[in-house]
Amino acid sequence: MNKIKKYLGFPADPAYRIQIEQNLTSYIFKTHTIFQLLILGCQILMLYSISVLPGGVFLKPRRTAYFCMYILLIFFTVLSLAVKAAFRRKIMEHYRMFGRMELFYTILICFWSTAVTLNDQLGGNGLNVFIYMSLIAAAAGLLKPWQSVLLFGCNFLILNALLPYFPDPYGADQSFNNMTNSFFITVLCIGLSITLYRNRVLSEYDRIIIGEQYQKIAEINEELNQQVIRDRLTGLFNRSYMETVLKEQFRSVQDKCGNIACMMIDIDYFKQYNDRFGHISGDECLRTFAGFLEKEVQNRSGSLIRYGGEEFLIFLFGQDAEAAEEIAEHMRRSAESGGYISDGPDSSPVTVSIGVYKECPSAETPFKEFITLADSALYEAKRCGRNCVKLKTGELSQQT
Repeated sequence: MNKIKKYLGFPADPAYRIQIEQNLTSYIFKTHTIFQLLILGCQILMLYSISVLPGGVFLKPRRTAYFCMYILLIFFTVLSLAVKAAFRRKIMEHYRMFGRMELFYTILICFWSTAVTLNDQLGGNGLNVFIYMSLIAAAAGLLKPWQSVLLFGCNFLILNALLPYFPDPYGADQSFNNMTNSFFITVLCIGLSITLYRNRVLSEYDRIIIGEQYQKIAEINEELNQQVIRDRLTGLFNRSYMETVLKEQFRSVQDKCGNIACMMIDIDYFKQYNDRFGHISGDECLRTFAGFLEKEVQNRSGSLIRYGGEEFLIFLFGQDAEAAEEIAEHMRRSAESGGYISDGPDSSPVTVSIGVYKECPSAETPFKEFITLADSALYEAKRCGRNCVKLKTGELSQQT
């Protein structure tokens, strides 16, 4: 009994039920719209066909019954399509309402097919309408398993309970054949409906789970990528980033013949600072200075790298590259003011030396040589007593 109850219930993780039902409602919304448009077209054609018969639609009660049933189905189909058109942008918000509306339409189709089939019996016709409409309802609808059992089971019972009141006009007894065929179709529709429902739910569930797993993998990959290209102490980009992303950015600007400046920044006497105040204070000094540099580069067209130890590398592009010397001097003065670097218990400020190289590089300008010249300018600043900015310009262009 528990297995049957479980089989007839929701086949996926209940935690995802709302999301799955919302997504499936959107799917059914589209498929049912196509399905209803086809039904509408067929019913209009049938209505026209019966209207042009000699004597009109009211010549015989049986013909009138067909006419009324066609009108009934056309009315509810148009009503359903109108409601969908009015609320098509709010499917997710009102997914339960749409679900009930589609269920009502499926129930209508089933019992409508039974009514038409009973009317067919008066003309000696078989169960054709009951069969194909039941199969369409089972395939196109999104009936829960218990709804399938209840709907198709009740429809079968109603049909066979009323068939004796609609005898064959030629006196043939088709009760056994009708019961056998309708029972077979009912069992087939229940099985088909349950199978499709479970497959659709489980397919949507798998899609959601795969999406979540893909998102987790993407987040993990992004985290790992950040760990690869970020310096663990300062959080700045490292040489790995420089060799991949920054190098491509350099080439992109280079191809457009834009201005590029490279700044190599070194904290003066940092080894002595570490020896005096300890590595913990030294690390805090690096983190604080890295934060200061980030703020300086944040609103500029450039990239900041922790090159190694107490050395930092900044690439500036475009107009910022043209003003590189002024920017470097501003950074030097800010560092000297002591407002950005933690200098421990000593009141004397920590200073920096900055080497700048800038030019409008040609297509042959090597990326690494650009850095080498900035590094050369830095060593010139150190030879001149540190706490200063030295600039080199256009040497690579002159060489080429």
